[in-house]
Amino acid sequence: FNVLTGDQGLGEALAHDPGVDKVAFAGTAKVGRCLRQATAGSGKKLCLQLGGKLPFIVFDSADLDSAVDAVVDAIWLNRGQVHSAGAQLFLQESIAKNFIQRLKHRMGQLHLGDSLDKITDVGPLISEKQRNFIESLVEEARAEGAEIFQACASLPSSQLFYPPTLITGVYQTSRCVQEEIFGPVLVSLTFRTTKEAVALGNSTPHGLAASVWTEILSLALEVAHSLQVGTVWINSHNMLDAAAAFGGYKESGHGRNGGKEALYEYVRPIWEIQPHISSLDLNYKIFATSPKSDLPLIPGDKAACCIVSELKEDIPSMYQTYKLYYGGA
Repeated sequence: FNVLTGDQGLGEALAHDPGVDKVAFAGTAKVGRCLRQATAGSGKKLCLQLGGKLPFIVFDSADLDSAVDAVVDAIWLNRGQVHSAGAQLFLQESIAKNFIQRLKHRMGQLHLGDSLDKITDVGPLISEKQRNFIESLVEEARAEGAEIFQACASLPSSQLFYPPTLITGVYQTSRCVQEEIFGPVLVSLTFRTTKEAVALGNSTPHGLAASVWTEILSLALEVAHSLQVGTVWINSHNMLDAAAAFGGYKESGHGRNGGKEALYEYVRPIWEIQPHISSLDLNYKIFATSPKSDLPLIPGDKAACCIVSELKEDIPSMYQTYKLYYGGA
């Protein structure tokens, strides 16, 4: 087992190398499309885990205290720089105001600082380029009329920090709703009915996972079966099990990690690696033209030879056509 570290050029070289039979990638949808093009027609197996815009759906029948704590962990885990971050918060209208108030209070308690410090809740971003991208999406939402709430007004001196941000009153078609932000930014919208909640959850091009919060199990199962995602958590978020497959739909990729489904991604059926039976030398000008023609057989098939030797005098020529020639045309 070899581990190679490098930049984009190394990844491209490995993807194009004829000695590589399988490519597994976790990253952006843009790079995933490039890998599809690079491996097309090469026979390489491809497993992609791409971007996610996970819906966090809270009904009025949910335990709000648990849901507030869970959404804080879901979006600000690792500064939101994970594909399974709960970046979209969908609240039933009857609880939206109360939930947002609790969430803002909880956001004010978050501590920004060094990621290695045990008291730190939110650390720095991966690069200044990513910070600028996040800031541009937030400012674009502000220009569209959205309300922006940012906790932790005092930031560390490093330019890589961005405050935990909550966006409300935004249009469903806004870029901050449709695109993966990959940062500490939570976008919240409201719904009235179950049907509307499902429609919002399925409205983005992503389909990695989702979480549903309600104490009514039948409602949770109804919503779970209607969401176009690979995994649905009920009253929890980002709960992974090595025995369970994890992967997405739509632009969130294909293939699975975890479980026996992931093992199948790295193996081939035994019949794919068996050598093909060699073709027999036949005179196609006279093959199957006479009831007395000898049927071509696979070398070494003694049982078939005995059967044919007994029956060949009575076999009509129609049963000696190419379609019945095992291993032939």
